[in-house]
Amino acid sequence: MGFDRQVLVVIRTVTTATRLLDVLSLFEHDRRIQVVFTHDDENRAVFSPGIDTFLRRLDASVITWPQAVATRFDLAIAASENDRLHELDAPVLLLPHGIGYQKFYPAGQVVSGMNPNQLLRHGQVVPDAIALSHPVQRDQLRAACPEALGHAVVVGDPCHDRMLVSRHLTPRYRAALATGNRTLVVLCSTWGPGSLYGSRPELPDRLLAELPLDEYQVAVILHPGVWSAHSAWQLQAWLGAPAKTGLAVIPPEQGWQATILAADLVISDEGSAALYAAAVDKPLLMAAGDTATTVTDSPLAALAARTARLDHDGDLAAQLDIARRAHRPGDHEPVVKQAVDSPGRSAELLSRHIYDRLALPLPTVKPSFPPVASPVTEPADITAFLVSAQALDDTVSVSRFPLIPRLPEPPVRPFQHVVAHAEAAELRELDAAAVVYTDLGPDTLGDLLDHWPTARLAASVENGTCHVLPRGGSAVRLSAAGVDPLALASLAYFRLARHEEIVGAQRIQLGKRTAEVIAG
Repeated sequence: MGFDRQVLVVIRTVTTATRLLDVLSLFEHDRRIQVVFTHDDENRAVFSPGIDTFLRRLDASVITWPQAVATRFDLAIAASENDRLHELDAPVLLLPHGIGYQKFYPAGQVVSGMNPNQLLRHGQVVPDAIALSHPVQRDQLRAACPEALGHAVVVGDPCHDRMLVSRHLTPRYRAALATGNRTLVVLCSTWGPGSLYGSRPELPDRLLAELPLDEYQVAVILHPGVWSAHSAWQLQAWLGAPAKTGLAVIPPEQGWQATILAADLVISDEGSAALYAAAVDKPLLMAAGDTATTVTDSPLAALAARTARLDHDGDLAAQLDIARRAHRPGDHEPVVKQAVDSPGRSAELLSRHIYDRLALPLPTVKPSFPPVASPVTEPADITAFLVSAQALDDTVSVSRFPLIPRLPEPPVRPFQHVVAHAEAAELRELDAAAVVYTDLGPDTLGDLLDHWPTARLAASVENGTCHVLPRGGSAVRLSAAGVDPLALASLAYFRLARHEEIVGAQRIQLGKRTAEVIAG
């Protein structure tokens, strides 16, 4: 099949790749345009690991750097000035790889995306066009590389606008995360030792240990550079078997924008994710992070200055509650207006520029961005819980947390006990369990108590009913509408611990749900 124009996409890191895919969505269906990808193997970025895998999954046409240099293209699009763009035989459109230009390169005062040593070669400006998200960034470019000022074009921010056109899909994104009616807390970390995850790697575990899992869900978004630097295997190991603890780990290729849209509150360091969260009006807390790399007087610096900071030594749940209640719609608007110009018009502005450079008429359909993709995560499969219970008049309030052995000093709560799955939990979890449960039916409960002599109670869950057998007692069947039946085993344990009968008029509170308990 023939085509009229050929566009080269220059990939440097997974971060730049995801940014460029936003732009490609504007013309990827245009049969007049052939798109080819390349990356420079001889001039690899620190965070280049993961690029080959990313491109294989994309299943796109990929050529080597020497082939790219030897071929004439009608346009080259890049999101990093650090590639050898001057070698290409094509007009270059250079885009930022964040929300504008908010960060310095490490250990210096050169603005990331505006390195004059890369923008200029032999006195000539390399990019044909340098995309800005806001007119104020012209002042940054003038200070960094005055020769390039005439090449600046303000096009808004594609990622920002894709999130704007995706807001109505928040219920779909929450369903993909299996959030339900829980409060979704999202941790966002950029890269480097001073980042949120680099400086506070224990924070995901602490949140899981301190926020009841029937009321809260915790997700973590790590900058693609973190994945590239350490590998997916290493991060899964460090994050501690997320499928067992309930932590939703968002992969770097897809889903971070949707996860922010789904969030009830975002905890972030001074990375672009904080500004994107602010742009979609999310309650926000700033956490420990490296402030030295944030451009002074940038919108990101302004956002950090006006946003409450997380006290890592304080009560996390209380701070999250205060931040959510204190947030008012539009709180972040003054800062966001300084970061992104022409919200909702980036598709139009970019399309006009790209098609002008290609000397092609714009498509008859008005340019627009597609919604962002849903997050893809492994469903939580928690098999060991740390549970507490307390009486509130005629109601027993049950709070469940994943059992996280990595925490040296887990919080101590009233009537705290371990509930572990007989066929799926680890041996050390079962050895510590006061309640052992099974999916194999109530006929096996006696054998469970024989096998696990430290357990006080065995339970079986099926068809919305919990069968419990206390050691030395008789089996009881419990049910409560709309409540996870496994929680009823902890209600039974609470009654036993207080030397009370399991049967009797009672109610259970689990998360936001309170229900009558039926015993029979």
